[in-house]
Amino acid sequence: MGEVTGQIVEVVLKALAGGVFVLAFAALAEMLTPKRLAGVFCAAPSVALASLIVTAGIAGVPDVLASARGMQIGAVGFTLYCLIAVPLLRRWGAWRGALAALAVWGVVVAIGHALAPQGLLGVRTTTVPGSPPGPAALDLAPPPARPS
Repeated sequence: MGEVTGQIVEVVLKALAGGVFVLAFAALAEMLTPKRLAGVFCAAPSVALASLIVTAGIAGVPDVLASARGMQIGAVGFTLYCLIAVPLLRRWGAWRGALAALAVWGVVVAIGHALAPQGLLGVRTTTVPGSPPGPAALDLAPPPARPS
């Protein structure tokens, strides 16, 4: 299978899996009150979970770890976006307030990626010595101790 065809298959599988999880989380959300929380359970968790499952099946654990790290950092940035957006919208209006909150999100995400190169779980992905170039192998060993 060609690289482009593989990418198309991956996107289609993620869309199908995401749809299934959206339906499952929507059913869960129907049982919750208040209904304004329903969107929280329908969108992000279901699509993220589906994406991670398909990525695990196609690309393996190292890509799942990288995706999960990006999701964690993005979630922190989005949380700060939500907290700061309302006051900024009230103060500067819709366009300027939303753009300023988006800039805060971008800064937080950039700092998060710069400060967490090994991932928030502390798991490093490295290439196995002597292996052909390709997907990285997991290195779960602790870092070597520094001599005193």
